[in-house]
Amino acid sequence: MEKPSDRMRDQLEQLALACRILEMEGHGDLAQGHLSLRDDSGDFFWMKRNDIGLGEVIGPQDFVALSFHGKQLSGSGRSHSEWPIHSEILKARPDVRIVAHSHPQFACLLTAAEPAFHPYTIEADKLTRIGFFGGTSALINDSEAGGDVAQALGAADILFLANHGVVFCGATVAEAVCRGIFLERAARVEVMAAAVDLKWRRLPDAEERAVRHQQMIGPGHIDQTWAYFQRKLAAQYSAADGAPRPVFGNRI
Repeated sequence: MEKPSDRMRDQLEQLALACRILEMEGHGDLAQGHLSLRDDSGDFFWMKRNDIGLGEVIGPQDFVALSFHGKQLSGSGRSHSEWPIHSEILKARPDVRIVAHSHPQFACLLTAAEPAFHPYTIEADKLTRIGFFGGTSALINDSEAGGDVAQALGAADILFLANHGVVFCGATVAEAVCRGIFLERAARVEVMAAAVDLKWRRLPDAEERAVRHQQMIGPGHIDQTWAYFQRKLAAQYSAADGAPRPVFGNRI
């Protein structure tokens, strides 16, 4: 039975915080959606347990340890059937420690098309390259399909799963979570612009967009944004004694 080290317990606390923040920011979908964290040993990974929503993840007890073949090594509760998304990306991308899969409404709607974000606002230029996987819209619940997803992701940090959901990843919890939140905010702008058939007066060119990206996506901005969302979560979803409370999003 694998038990988290003290250092890993601290990281799982951060991952639990990330789950609740993502629920708060529009990534919740019933008991679906999951995040994973590569163990410090590199031999296995920790993943949100099944049967609870992202907003119900409170601490390390809400994660299970899985081998890269899907064998549950420790933790109570069931594992999600889509564990191959996490195992295959973590195997293919040694630079990645955090993998997330969720169903945010606006981004999910855009997975029905090729991923493209117009720079109507600065939100689009917080994003890096986005991959697209159109192999299936069904659950990614075997290693072969997971490998195809990892291949489609390639060196990107965000992947659209056609007519299904999104995958995003990072080297740190803060990096991965901010990418997921930036994605849904940009998707919301894109859907709103399409709904009103927006006629723009001016759009930044590629050079200007590259400058904006560098200005808005550096480590300092990520740290600042991550700290902001932690404060927002604490203000809205903490008990009187400061203990975390579950988060239930307002998705229709």
